[in-house]
Amino acid sequence: MNLNKDMEELPTYEQYIKDMPLVDQIKFYYDVDIDNYLGDPWEMLAECAVDPHWLKEFKVNFKEYLQEREYIK
Repeated sequence: MNLNKDMEELPTYEQYIKDMPLVDQIKFYYDVDIDNYLGDPWEMLAECAVDPHWLKEFKVNFKEYLQEREYIK
């Protein structure tokens, strides 16, 4: 297995999320099926709304998550 070649074929973060809406990014990151979610999605949204840095932090964490699982370079 040539790891350098495999890494070269992976998309960048920007390429990977280019056509992925934020809600799909959240579902992917948290592995949540919003349609079948038994909790209160408004509670989760409220937590996001009270922290003005939440979106920036989410994007950093989501990028690291994708890199760790080798979805992106």
